[in-house]
Amino acid sequence: MAALEGIFFKTLTFLNVSLTELPVKFLKNRTIHELDIFNCPLRDISETAIGSANKVSSIHLKRTMLNSLPSGLSSAKGLLCIIATLNAFKVLHGSLLLPELRKLDLRYNGIEEVSETYLMGMPKLEHLLLSQNKIHHLSAVLFEKTRNLREVHIGKNRITQLNGIFDGMHSLQTLFLRGDMIMDIRKLVSSRMPELKYLNLEENSIDVVPVFASSNRNVKVLVLSRNRITNVDPGAFKALDRMIRVDLHRNNISYLDETLFATGSRLETINLAQNMLHSVIGTFKNTRLLRKLNLSSNRITSITDCFSGLRSLMELSLRDNLISHVVDYTFKENTGLLEIDLSRNNIQWVGRDAFKGLVTLLKLLLQRNQFLSLNASLRNLPSLQHFDATLNSIENFQNGEFGKNGYLNSILLSWNNISSVEGAFTGAVRLRTLKISGNRIVLLRRSDFPPHMVVTPNIVLHNNPLMCDCNLAWLVRRDSAVRLVWTARCEQPPWRKGNALLKLSEKDLATQPQDCPAVCRCECRQGHARGIVVNCSSKALTKLPNVLPEGTTELDLSDNHLEQLDHTLRRSVPQLQVLSVKNNWLSSLNISVLPDMVETLDVRANRLTKLPHALVEERNLTSLWLSGNPYDCDCADYPFRQWIEGNPRVVRDAGGITCAESPNTLVSRKDFAGLGQKQLCPAAFPEYAKYLLYVMGVLLVFLTSSAAYFNFERQLKAWLHARGVCGWLQCVAEEEVDAEKLFDVFLSFSNKDARWVDEQLLSRLEGFGFSCCTYERNFKGGFLLQDIIRDAVACSRWSLLVITQNFVASEWCRWEFRLAHQRALQDNINRLLVVLVDDVASGALDEDLRLYVQAANHLRWGEPNFWERLRRSLLKKDAKRKLIIEQPNSSI
Repeated sequence: MAALEGIFFKTLTFLNVSLTELPVKFLKNRTIHELDIFNCPLRDISETAIGSANKVSSIHLKRTMLNSLPSGLSSAKGLLCIIATLNAFKVLHGSLLLPELRKLDLRYNGIEEVSETYLMGMPKLEHLLLSQNKIHHLSAVLFEKTRNLREVHIGKNRITQLNGIFDGMHSLQTLFLRGDMIMDIRKLVSSRMPELKYLNLEENSIDVVPVFASSNRNVKVLVLSRNRITNVDPGAFKALDRMIRVDLHRNNISYLDETLFATGSRLETINLAQNMLHSVIGTFKNTRLLRKLNLSSNRITSITDCFSGLRSLMELSLRDNLISHVVDYTFKENTGLLEIDLSRNNIQWVGRDAFKGLVTLLKLLLQRNQFLSLNASLRNLPSLQHFDATLNSIENFQNGEFGKNGYLNSILLSWNNISSVEGAFTGAVRLRTLKISGNRIVLLRRSDFPPHMVVTPNIVLHNNPLMCDCNLAWLVRRDSAVRLVWTARCEQPPWRKGNALLKLSEKDLATQPQDCPAVCRCECRQGHARGIVVNCSSKALTKLPNVLPEGTTELDLSDNHLEQLDHTLRRSVPQLQVLSVKNNWLSSLNISVLPDMVETLDVRANRLTKLPHALVEERNLTSLWLSGNPYDCDCADYPFRQWIEGNPRVVRDAGGITCAESPNTLVSRKDFAGLGQKQLCPAAFPEYAKYLLYVMGVLLVFLTSSAAYFNFERQLKAWLHARGVCGWLQCVAEEEVDAEKLFDVFLSFSNKDARWVDEQLLSRLEGFGFSCCTYERNFKGGFLLQDIIRDAVACSRWSLLVITQNFVASEWCRWEFRLAHQRALQDNINRLLVVLVDDVASGALDEDLRLYVQAANHLRWGEPNFWERLRRSLLKKDAKRKLIIEQPNSSI
């Protein structure tokens, strides 16, 4: 040992040594930086022993027999760090004089009590770790002499109250109180801890979050998860304007006030998962810098207008809520979103533009909802890479559902009700994984995917009722564009049921053995839908096969000896679309035996004599071949000749149809397409032409008369009415003559009486609902006065003459009377009403006007029932104008 004196030990470790007391002779005059004693039955460390060593700065005691920190450690005046874990400590009493100590770690012991003076000899202590003990209480003055503390961990103890112990801790930055039994934090949040940045109160029994004092405004991270919080006071975090993360998940919070967060908050992460929130509208209006928001496992029913203004939001989790729909533009202001989790909700419907504007979204999770359709909503997500809609009720996709998702590499659609994916994945050129197991998919086509893909995607297709025929042959080729994983098994046809798809060859999938006649060849044909092609040509058949494969869409019976077609076709192959009976012995064609779905028919080179006009009229054929038959070509075939001209693309060989040799030289051995009515129906043409000319003549007279009537309708009615013709014909009513009049009444008066007329007559008449015309109001300047008067009379049903001394003295007023009187005589309709206002001597009146006043009824201003008589005079039969019929004001 003497030889080791003066040697510097960076670390001296006693491990699994039967050491009960630290030997003085071993440490004396040795320089030891760190002393570690692990798994030793050490019971004490004397002052002499530790003091004999030089420059001990760190001591680590683990799994010893010590029941407290030895007081002898005080002799190590330069000690900076003590770590004593997993020992048998019970009580920390007295005080250790360690003036240079910076870190004291006493975690994972059985400490139950800490003396209030225990830390007074450690003025420079910065890090105190007392977690994972059994401490019930801490004295309010425990930290009175350790004001340099920066980090305190007292979690996982049994502390129930905080009695202002941290008030005035001006250097404290991290406070870890997780896993205690704290119920009330009012004194804690009101304590002065100006440098506190991290506060963890997770797993306590807190039920209310009070308002934090402004002295703690530097808190950046606040963890309050896993408590019993039911209430968060309004403005609780308003003073924490520098906080960037708050965690409140797994509580019982049902409501958050709009004033909860500080205006201009710097919050970037909020975790409110596993609470009882029903709505968050307005909750985040002050958190404009928010980047990550977790609202999963709440009771939110609607998310409309919940995230307005959150333009920096990147991750949003709404998993496990009660959301039933997502309307258009729900995320219109969240254009920076990278991930949305809407899984485990009740969503049945999503708007076509629900995700519009999310051009940076990478991940969308919609699994475990009730979607029936995606409604083409993914077309607005050009950067989407991962999409999961597993366990929904999706039935089908729109063509090109993923047509604009060029970066999509993972599509998960298992366990839905999808029956068809036709054209759905044509835009997913970077697809790597496609899971569509557990659906109702029968067919998967190569055309459902892009022509060229960046990688070979893995497809999971098991638990689908696959129709294993030629349409799936592309999946089993060695050079297939995709790779099937797991075991996909066939459901149909019956002879393939239960077979593993990948164990079948391309030839196996093309062969159709069931119900195939022995003389025929039956194969599956790839196409839009499953189809069976049956080829029975050149087999000398005299009758149709009794049985044909189910699902036959194309049947070739050419070059046989068939004399007729019977109902075997309709019974055996109802889905038949293409039929060829070319070069047989058919003499007639009964259209009732043809299946309804036949679109293409070839009857060339048979013995048909009648062209099939009824066939083309009753069936929607797209292709028909008829040449090589001995057709009679008579007048009955002329309608078919016209039909060919109107449908030139249906009869593919119209130019090859020829008439049979016959005595009729007009048609014998002639091309049918070149024959007209004159050749096919020579006797019927003259009579037909006469009838046609007669009908055209009558039609021309009728059209000419109608045009003349509609052009001069009003003039004609006025002419008839003026001559009294309609009195006995009852063809034109007075209302029809006046139907186009713009005004009900033209007021004729002297301009000297204009003010009186405006106040007494005009306003009252318009109040009754009559439209009134005066040349001062209804005609622009720049025209001759006589033209204005003429137009005013012509466009009004009545002319109302206001007879005053001024009217009699006016030459223009008298001219207006004569013009109105002349118009009334011309139309044979009384259009003049006279109102006498002044007592005008009969000698002062114009002779024509005097005679009219004497002969016709007139009204006198101020007489009883004046307004009622005037209103009745102006009304017309069946008038539709809205009239005011209340009693006149007594002042008039």
